[in-house]
This record gives sequence, C-alpha cells and structure tokens, in this order.
Amino acid sequence: PAACTMEAAPTTLADSLLDDLDDLSDVEEQPVEEDGVQDGGGDQKISSAAGTEGSDSVSAVGGGMSGAEEPMVNAGSAHVGTDTDALRPKRKRLLKVDSSLVAHLATIRAEAAAAKDEGDSKPSASASASTTQKEEDERYYHLIVASNKHLSRLRDELVRAHQDLCAAYHPKFPELEDLIADPLQFRSAVLAIGNEMDLTLVNDELNEVLTSNQILTVTVAGSTTAGRRLSDAEMDAVKDAAAYIEEVREAQADLTSFVAGRMEGLAPSVCALVGDTTAARLVALAGGLAELSRIPSCNLQVIGQVKQSSAARGGMSAAHGQPHSGVLMECDLVAKCPNYLQKKALKTVAAKLALAARCDYVNVESGRTRTADAGKKFRADIEAKIEKWEEPDKAQTVKALPNHDKQQEWSIIWVYGPGDDSIHKAQTIWQTSNILG
Repeated sequence: PAACTMEAAPTTLADSLLDDLDDLSDVEEQPVEEDGVQDGGGDQKISSAAGTEGSDSVSAVGGGMSGAEEPMVNAGSAHVGTDTDALRPKRKRLLKVDSSLVAHLATIRAEAAAAKDEGDSKPSASASASTTQKEEDERYYHLIVASNKHLSRLRDELVRAHQDLCAAYHPKFPELEDLIADPLQFRSAVLAIGNEMDLTLVNDELNEVLTSNQILTVTVAGSTTAGRRLSDAEMDAVKDAAAYIEEVREAQADLTSFVAGRMEGLAPSVCALVGDTTAARLVALAGGLAELSRIPSCNLQVIGQVKQSSAARGGMSAAHGQPHSGVLMECDLVAKCPNYLQKKALKTVAAKLALAARCDYVNVESGRTRTADAGKKFRADIEAKIEKWEEPDKAQTVKALPNHDKQQEWSIIWVYGPGDDSIHKAQTIWQTSNILG
C-alpha cells in the first residue's frame, strides 16, 4: 500500500497542475463566449470590458497603444486644418485695421488733390504774414514726420504681403519665389502666369515685366515644376493677395510724393544736395529744420544709425548697417562712389549738409526767399571732387639730367672755418652731373 501511494502521488500532482491551467484558460475565455452569446448589447459589453482591462494593463506596463494613437490622430487633423487655412492669410492687414494710417492717407490725398486743383503743389515762399507761414510750415512738418513713420511701417507690410502671396501661389509654382525676389516683379509675374501650366503661352505677358534672362530661367523651371493647377478658391486668394500688394505700393507712392514735394518748399538747399527722401528723413530724425542746422557735421554722419545687436552680428536679424554711418549713407552722392571712397565722400557731404541746413534755416527765420542755389553749388563741388578722386594716379615722368654746359653752381653758405675739407665735400654734392654731357 505504501508503494501504491508513492506511485500515485506524482500522477496526482501532475494532474492537479494541469487542472489548474485548464481552469485558468476557462476563466479567461468564458466572459468572451458569454458576451458573444448575449444579444443586443454584446459589442458594447466587449468594448467596455476591453477598455477597462486595457486601461489596467496599460497602466501596469507604463504606456499603451491607445495613448500613442491619440496624438497621431490629433496631429493629422491639425495638419489638415493648416492646409485648409493656408488659402487665405489670417493675419490682420495694416491698411485694413490701422485707423491712424488710413486717416493720414486720406489727409495726404486730400492735400494732393487740393494742390492739383490750385495748380501749385508747393507752399508759398513769400507769405504776407510770418506767423501764418510758420504755422503752415509747422503743420507740414508734422505731416512729414508722420509720413516717414508710416513709410517705415509700409516697408515692413510690403514684405509680409509678399510672403502671403508666395504662400498662396506655392502649390502652383513653388520655385518662382526663389527665382524672383523683388515683391513687385513677383506680383506681376504671378498675374501674368495665372493658372497656366505651359509658360510658353504667356511669353508676351512676361516680356513686359521680366528681363530675357529671367524669362528663360522661369520657363525652364516651369517645365519641370512639381506644382499643380489651383482651384477657383485658391486662385481668388492669389488675386486678393496681389491686389493688396498693389494697395501697399500705391500708399507708399502717395506718401513719398507728398514728402518730396513739401520738403522742396521747406528746405530747398538740403533737398538739392542729398535728395528729397533723405532730406525728409534727416529733418524728422533731428526734430525740425532748426535742430538740424545746429547739428555739427561729425554728428550728421551718424544720425539715424542702426546699432548692431548680438542677433545682427550672428546673422539672425535683418537690421544691419555699416559702423559710423547713418541715413546720409543712403544719399546718391555717397552710394554711387566706390567702396574705398564712401567714407571720404560721407564726410564731405556731411560738411556741406551742415552749411546747406543753416542756409535754409536763416532764410526761413529772416523771411527771405528760399532758393536751392547753395545746395546746387555744394553738390557741384562734391561731384567735381569725387571725379577727381576716381581719376587714376599719374605715372611718374622720367626726367633727363641737365647738361653740364648749362649747369649752375650752387652757392654754399660759409658755415665752416677756413681750411675745412667739408666745404669741398658740400660743393661736390651740389654740383650737377656730367653723365649726359
């Protein structure tokens, strides 16, 4: 009996282990089978059970598929939304939301229309009352300062409008924005090409806005482009962005013409020397014509200087400029000089500018007629100097030594005592040579 019990023990132990494993498998499969037999809400019970068990297993492991799949779905939906929103820019346009700029443009255009009707676009130089003339000059000065401020903002707005047009036309011709960098040329090329895939059909339109080299490059790039035709909505967005660029350009032209016309009446000598736009910027930065006339020439060279920051030195900023140079560096007299002469020309122009500003200020204060004679004279002098600087150095001419027959003995001052050999040496040094004799 003992042997029987010892032989049956291993069998009983193995059977018990197998029975335990079978029980575990039955427990795991039984809820699925029972839920599958249930009618009506079987799928709902399976999903709920799987969700609860899956959440427990995910929390136990430290991460699951459901947590990883959710961000992928969200990222995909966000990408689709971005493509849809790219048809039209969502940023606020400056000419649509800036009430001060809109009011200033209306004032400037009304002034231009009134001056055109009167047939005189400049302020009267000989006013009956000096106080009236000063008040008029003060009003024009404030308008010029505001125009300069808005012109600076419109330059930045033109860059942003160009970026909007590039984004709208990118699906059609993605290479075009790299081939044509100028915003106005890019706008004209976009309107000329339109939705046409064969660029050889629009060569006549492109000839009016691009050079022959640009047309050749654009045509070759268009034949191998990966772009596609735009839909009607996308094409409307392109035309809207192009029309806005034209609005910005017209606003810039109106402000620039107003500043140029009024500055010729306020400071004619300064305008004749450095130009209308540069003169307007200098007067605005100095705070008026009286303040500009008090600035010495050494400070006029750096007025309006853009100070370099760490971002500019690292190439991360668009604001850059040459050291010790300001607005006057953009004058045509300085800009047309070679690089090695620009510093020299800048100092000369600054010196003459200080004199021209004082001439204009004295004429304003004394009530005399304002003329550009001084500025024209200074400009002619500077142009003559620049031409002289650019002339090449004259070659040294080789001169023959004089003939001994025509030699002239140099008189030697008696500085030595009698009988000194140094006198003979001095005479030998100052005698002419007999080599060519």
